[in-house]
Amino acid sequence: MNASMTNALADLTQPSATTTLDGTAKKLQVDADYRVELGSVAKVWTDLAGALSKIHQDGLAPENVESVMYIFRIVRNMVAGVTPNQDRARSAKVPDLIQELISQAAHTHYGNSAYILMLRAGVQALSNLLTGNETSKNAIWNLLLVKAPSPSCDQNLLSTLAGISDETIVLSTVMLSYNCIFESRDRSELLFSTVAGQKLMRQLLLESHAISGHEERKSFEMIYTFFNHLIQQDYFSNMFEGLEALADRLLEEEQDGTIRYHGEDFHKKDSEEVVPELQGLRIEEIQDEEDDIKDTSKAEQTKKGGKKQYLAEEQVILLKMVDSTIYNHHEKLQEQFQKEQQQHTQTASINDPFAVDETDPPVSQETVEFLTQVFVKVSGLTVEIFKTLDKPGVGQHGVEDLANVSSGLILLLGCFAHMSLYEDGRVASENNAQSSEGDVELDLELPAQLMPLPDWFKAQHMAIVQGGVVESAIELLRQADTSLARVTKPVAAMPNGTASTQAPSNTSNPSMTANTESSYLSNTSTTQGQQSFFVGLKRDIVRLVGNLAYRSRHVQDRIRNCNGLIVMLSQCNIDDANPFLREYAILAMKNILTGNVENQALIEELQPIEAVDHPALQEARVTSRLDDQGRPVLSQQKP
Repeated sequence: MNASMTNALADLTQPSATTTLDGTAKKLQVDADYRVELGSVAKVWTDLAGALSKIHQDGLAPENVESVMYIFRIVRNMVAGVTPNQDRARSAKVPDLIQELISQAAHTHYGNSAYILMLRAGVQALSNLLTGNETSKNAIWNLLLVKAPSPSCDQNLLSTLAGISDETIVLSTVMLSYNCIFESRDRSELLFSTVAGQKLMRQLLLESHAISGHEERKSFEMIYTFFNHLIQQDYFSNMFEGLEALADRLLEEEQDGTIRYHGEDFHKKDSEEVVPELQGLRIEEIQDEEDDIKDTSKAEQTKKGGKKQYLAEEQVILLKMVDSTIYNHHEKLQEQFQKEQQQHTQTASINDPFAVDETDPPVSQETVEFLTQVFVKVSGLTVEIFKTLDKPGVGQHGVEDLANVSSGLILLLGCFAHMSLYEDGRVASENNAQSSEGDVELDLELPAQLMPLPDWFKAQHMAIVQGGVVESAIELLRQADTSLARVTKPVAAMPNGTASTQAPSNTSNPSMTANTESSYLSNTSTTQGQQSFFVGLKRDIVRLVGNLAYRSRHVQDRIRNCNGLIVMLSQCNIDDANPFLREYAILAMKNILTGNVENQALIEELQPIEAVDHPALQEARVTSRLDDQGRPVLSQQKP
């Protein structure tokens, strides 16, 4: 088999070459001893590298694609679980050559099945070459993100592969990347510090959003695992800022009119390593005068910081990831608490494999502090947006910008709402207690007992409050109360008769179906169209403020000091654009006033000014007024 494979590699054009290579790959897949035996022969790796190098130098021709696929499969199977073979392949520069040929195929496949099969085998080979081998991980990860083997090789190869519409290629790419970042801070940090790493993150996030309705796909689960691991390793802020830097870079490249698919040196004419067939991959946009004007406007916005302020789509998707992580932690704690209630115990069963350790927070303290900074920034931007809604030129905010800002804001509010909730009571019961008659055994429920809050919960609660979330939320609610019209009729009765498609933020779940759609209108050329992006916002703000104020004198005082009592009290009203707003507001006011004499006194000083008729009362021909003592009086008009 060794000699026949050598002959096949020497002349891939002979009829029996593909048959021989296919047979070798299949035997290596099922025979672990043969992997060790064949891989120990140095000439095998020399022949494999020689064949790949010749194809690379000549250019990947369509007639060689099948042979390359079989060579990739041979490498993939021969290095699987055999560290010495991984080392020999690395010494022979096999990973470099695989990367070169994958780069050529990734930009010329055009959906051709033969190229797709070759790409699958190539990515799987790279993944097996580094699995369990720290030296290979460092070398291959560096080639993929820092410095490609040659100027002709796509430095952004991983993001290119992640963007191919093939489940196996995407899954293999994510698994390769996960293997590299797992338990390695140095390799993880390359994701944030290199453009190739930032583009990989961006593409994976966009891919996860595109397939979010198909959670059964393994690639979705693997992408979520990839980012959840990074979040748990306290890299959320690094990822978020890296994506922001990439968004600015892509905007600059868009204005330059050049889309870069390769490294900085790819188009240098003096490079002898550039493959002629790939030199045409540079894309120059042909612009007319109108395009030039638009680009100039974008450039001016960037200089002024206007464009840079908006959230990028991939940043919003990353917020969904962290929201899902926090939500899952909260849900498991809730399930654990309910189980304890049923079992009448104070601690979760140690045999429960899904029990959450109450000493572990959903995310790190640093992540919470960073989220507060993002919220303060985004809420401030939203306030400025609200101030322009009733001015001429209300269409200045694009659909994408408004969708990203509103979705990001709703997600942040959801994160803080879940982090501010914790069960601090347990219902204790006494079994087999006798009734007064002495002949019936009953379970008598005793009053709830307050349980001590975990230190991490108190620390994160304090970080949220001290980070200015309360003041920012109150200011945002005050401006929203002024700028967003209260809807007093069902959404179905709105213009165009289109019902809201935006789910409440408290329906967050692991599938990350949080708000990303505008509601009953998507036309930003009208004030009403822009307001539609913020359906449910006031309700979510009220819910968060009420949660934070629960048994917290510090938060209660902050709300009063920023003049938030009146604006919170004003939410005790029906608003069909904010379902259950009144109910959340009543509960929030209870939390704000409980045990706080100063807040109670301020509310007692309020006096009714006038009675405002509700549209529902008007339809029933019922009017309201205040009597001499300031009490509301209802009267019905005659037909």
